Amino acid sequence: MKIRMLLTAALLVFNTSLFAVESEPPDSTRETAYREWATQIKLFGEIYRRVNQQYVDPVDPKAFIEAAIDGMLETLDPYTVYFQPDDMGELEVITQGEYGGIGIEIALRGKDKELTVVSPIDDTPASRKGIRSGDAITFINGKSTRGFTTSDAAKLIRGPEGTEVTITIRRVGYEEPLEYTLKREAIRVHDVSYAGMLENSPIGYVKLSRFSGKAGEELASALKDLMAKKPGGIILDLRSNPGGLLPSAVEVAQQFLRPGMEIVSTRSRTGKMDRAFTAGGEPLAVDVPLVVLINGGSASASEIVAGAIQDHDRGVVIGTSSFGKGLVQSVMNLPGGAALKITTARYYTPSGRLIQKDRKKEDAEQAELAADMEMEPAARDTAASDSVALKYSTDNGRQVFGGGGITPDIALEAMRLDPVVVEMYRRDLFFDFAQNWLNTRERPTSFLISDEMFSHYVDFLKEKNFEPPVEGTKELGELRVIGKRDSLEGRYFDEIAALESELRARFDPTVSPIREEVRRALAMEMASALGGMTWRVRASFEGDPQLGEAVSVLNNGARYSAILSGTERAMAPIKE
Repeated sequence: MKIRMLLTAALLVFNTSLFAVESEPPDSTRETAYREWATQIKLFGEIYRRVNQQYVDPVDPKAFIEAAIDGMLETLDPYTVYFQPDDMGELEVITQGEYGGIGIEIALRGKDKELTVVSPIDDTPASRKGIRSGDAITFINGKSTRGFTTSDAAKLIRGPEGTEVTITIRRVGYEEPLEYTLKREAIRVHDVSYAGMLENSPIGYVKLSRFSGKAGEELASALKDLMAKKPGGIILDLRSNPGGLLPSAVEVAQQFLRPGMEIVSTRSRTGKMDRAFTAGGEPLAVDVPLVVLINGGSASASEIVAGAIQDHDRGVVIGTSSFGKGLVQSVMNLPGGAALKITTARYYTPSGRLIQKDRKKEDAEQAELAADMEMEPAARDTAASDSVALKYSTDNGRQVFGGGGITPDIALEAMRLDPVVVEMYRRDLFFDFAQNWLNTRERPTSFLISDEMFSHYVDFLKEKNFEPPVEGTKELGELRVIGKRDSLEGRYFDEIAALESELRARFDPTVSPIREEVRRALAMEMASALGGMTWRVRASFEGDPQLGEAVSVLNNGARYSAILSGTERAMAPIKE
């Protein structure tokens, strides 16, 4: 009986849709498509009926249908997603910028992938109870977190305001586990991670991390404070910002554009969602020189803002090419508290550039170039980007590139971490050291790394038996094998040993330039533990080449004007 009801409901939905379309002018192509849809839905119903009746084990109707839904959506783009009722908390964060919870950022850390507090959020139940960065969450409401993902944990920790959740934690320096019972509150997720004047500089800086429903409001508040200080320029940092809501992108962009300027347009298959969005209201920073920072993690709403700023020659875009996610999603509520986030249109910048990258075409061209050309990977990436680039013009007639994503006016790679530092990050050594230090000593008031602290970190590496990855040791090992095979004399092996010693000295974390990279990484981890995201952003300023270039451009009015007028040639497109 349940099966018959499910199939009847499915066919009813289909027939209702068909009836609605039949009121439009007849179209043979449309009618053919609907007949095919009817055939396939009938086939699905028949398969469902036979599986339910004849499969060797009982079939769970809910699990079976949900698997079918997921399978259908996998044939589309990765942004069309079915949300079960238990997953709706993620949508709340995106749309409302808040959720019911205790206020902690969590991640899986260490070789055992242990659920760990990265940082408590200021003025939340977690911070007021004394939850610390580095605390390992071992139980939630008495349920072990072993094998949990962060999503598994979030489903248990989040809940309606006023309800309680109990977490058990293991903290370095404490023999016994600590148990906390916390009352959930509305937790505000801040889109502006940091805003302020750069140290010893007339330049204002804003780090925007996402575009939830509160992004425009938070940016306006930050800009009011900055503009009161009369900055000589503003840096809007959209690096690694994955995007969010379209209205929030419009609200952010219009703070820098004159009323009436187009920000973005959308185009859909049916034309019902075709629309141009323009700036309105009173912009807060329409005349101050502006730089926008982007990278390969800047997507969606970030690309809308960067594209509008670039097309109207309102500011200089610096960094590496953005991600290329220019698809509009609409959220449709479904029965039972579920929802469908479905792609309904595409984004276009004011000059007409399509933001969305053709991933299949890009992958095919990369493979062809890799097979046909003998060149370094970076050169292949640049060549592939050139091959798909379409040319458009800004308001001032500058040439900008299409083909998906936003190509910066000044192409500049981020700092490349030394392999030794990468390995330390991979093994969570910076994080573990910071937690050990802070939990066994008086907590410092600054994230600056003293010589004493650095010396203790070197000792910590020895305790952890850290062996830095040394480039060239594999090749030296192969030479040793050859020497043994050919019975070469001792001097041959002495030379190899000398070379190996020189290589290891180069990768010694106590020797520059690796020493400075290690010190910066330690400072960022210490800052995160002491002051959350705000302090971590501040600590990241040192040694940031893209930020340094932004400051340089804003401090050179002639160069800034030359870039935007087109008299200084823009860099060729590159890929991150």
